[in-house]
Amino acid sequence: MQVAESRQIPPYMKIRAASRATGLSQYFLRQGCKDGTIPHIKSGTVYLVNVPKLLRQLDTDGGAAE
Repeated sequence: MQVAESRQIPPYMKIRAASRATGLSQYFLRQGCKDGTIPHIKSGTVYLVNVPKLLRQLDTDGGAAE
């Protein structure tokens, strides 16, 4: 995740942009927003993913699986 942390990432991104920035699939992000496991806000019908918080969450959760 060091590559993503060295760039300036906007705090909220649409799912497509968040997918490009994180390398996670759009489907995974959309499902996570729907079930509440991905940090986001919803504006109308658009999900805005909190990418920095998501990266921190993946960083802390990722170590537990190993």
